Amino acid sequence: MRDFVLVFDQNLPEEDQNSFFEKLEVQPQSNLPFDQFNLQDYSSKDNILFWVSDEQSKKIIEEANENSPSIAFLPHPELILIAKTLGVASSKEKAFNHFLEAEEVEVFDLLEINGELCMNSLVIGESLSILYDSFENNFFQNLKERFRRFLKLFRRVKLKSYKITYGKEEEKTIEIAAMGILAVSHCESNLIFKRVIKDSGLNEGLMHVIILAPKSLFSIIRFGLQNLFFPIKGSAIPDFLSYISTEKMTIESEEEFTFASDGQENKSGKLELGISENKARIFSDFDSTKEKEDKKKELNVSSLPMGKLRMELTKGYLPWVRHATSEEFKELFTLLKQNSQTSSTYLVLMALSTMIATFGLFGNSGPVVIGAMILAPLMGPIISLAMGALRQDEILIKNSLITIFWGVVLGIIFAVFITWLTPLKTMNSEILARIRPNLLDLGIAVASGIAGAYAHSKEEIAKTLAGVAISVALVPPLAVAGIGLGWGNWNVFWGASLLLGTNLAGIVMAAALTFMLLGFSPFRLAKKGILISVGILILVTAPLVLSFREMVRENQLIQQLSGKEIPHGLLRDVKVIGLSPLRLSVTILSDHELNNQDFKEIKEEIEEKIQQPIQLELTLGVKLFD
Repeated sequence: MRDFVLVFDQNLPEEDQNSFFEKLEVQPQSNLPFDQFNLQDYSSKDNILFWVSDEQSKKIIEEANENSPSIAFLPHPELILIAKTLGVASSKEKAFNHFLEAEEVEVFDLLEINGELCMNSLVIGESLSILYDSFENNFFQNLKERFRRFLKLFRRVKLKSYKITYGKEEEKTIEIAAMGILAVSHCESNLIFKRVIKDSGLNEGLMHVIILAPKSLFSIIRFGLQNLFFPIKGSAIPDFLSYISTEKMTIESEEEFTFASDGQENKSGKLELGISENKARIFSDFDSTKEKEDKKKELNVSSLPMGKLRMELTKGYLPWVRHATSEEFKELFTLLKQNSQTSSTYLVLMALSTMIATFGLFGNSGPVVIGAMILAPLMGPIISLAMGALRQDEILIKNSLITIFWGVVLGIIFAVFITWLTPLKTMNSEILARIRPNLLDLGIAVASGIAGAYAHSKEEIAKTLAGVAISVALVPPLAVAGIGLGWGNWNVFWGASLLLGTNLAGIVMAAALTFMLLGFSPFRLAKKGILISVGILILVTAPLVLSFREMVRENQLIQQLSGKEIPHGLLRDVKVIGLSPLRLSVTILSDHELNNQDFKEIKEEIEEKIQQPIQLELTLGVKLFD
């Protein structure tokens, strides 16, 4: 238990002063009003406990050095900034007990900005005003103000260029585009740093800096929502944040920028940051067991917008979606250009996959058809076509269309050839599923297109997996179209061709939109290609809507009848053979013999149940159990 001197704010009500002094279990050596206190009268062996305001506290901290007494603070109605910086408990009793129990008061790191102390945090950038509050306002006023600032994030935002030099022994300089920068002397006093940076120590002689460099408005809005409502948790910091811990840092810009030190706004073109050399011993109520982290850290610094990307992002307003630079997708464009070429390997795989699919369709074997999908090389030229349409690249569009055309023609030729060699002429379930396309098939195509584009944009995703998804939508209808031609059955051919065309348009449109959202083309350039893809998709989708409505109607009829009891028995195995006129196949399960009159009555009972006339194919089942 230490001896101490209590210094109090003389402006506090006298009754509050007397009440507090009486409750103290451990009495101070003396009680002094602040206006009678002189720090120079005490040595480094003394302990001073202050019950004062922010303004009074700041004067003491600015004056303190390594020869000054140890300093601690009690909560005060006007101690807001310092209380947040030092983690002062809200209860005087609790704060007082923590002070008495502390074994040793260590040197407390404080941030200096252009030679002036910053007690809590530095925020650079007008757009980042959502991250700080005025310490002069109350909680509800600050909350209202933060919501107002958050709404501003939906408006146009510009990134600024900053030149940042940091490090002491090994100095580094980076030129970046950023929306804003946050700096503190330690992470415990700032909620954003506590959420984002794990395992940072106290008083390790390093300041902590977060740089926010979003590449799209969506990134800003997402961060604003996280800051207002959802804490950032987890070991990995978000990709739009970069973190640096260092002894000193210089931040420069060609134009003046807005910054706020402890919530007070100002403007400057250059800021010099560092840890104050005044080694004042100040008691903080943060976790004293927290280990020191003497090592400097850098996280996500390499992902900051530099070079061409920096210049691109600072030219105008931040786009809604991220725009990748030519450097970022140079490798992707090279791959897409290669995939758009008609090669012998592509043609051989196309022929083999269609042959396997055709044999599988005739054998009514789903696994064999799946094997054909794995082998099919259709994803390459289709994804290239989507990128060509998105970026209005005529050469890429032309080469992709030629490659797709020869692949389709070759596939149909081999499917027709196998059909002529095969004596089977009956349509099974695998074939029937490809001649009655509906909106569900289009949904598969759209999802496949998204998967294909996303797989191409991410190196870590196996592109063959997305290729299977695309082949699901294209290879079976291509083979069925060839079977229809081989049979001379135009209904089969046109039904499968419609499915093939719809799926192709859906995949191209979905892949193009995905590439646009991933930033591979600005909307002004992509608009024409997207509109053409959507127009073609709408034209081929119209028949699918009608087919889907028929499918829904069939399902409704089956649900109305299947498993239902009528006077003559139980209805089972209900199938819709045709809708115009309505033709049903039904099995009726009865416990007695039925005659022609019963059959007519069964038809009438079913018509009464569904409220429309039908043609009926009836199968009789007899119950042999109780």
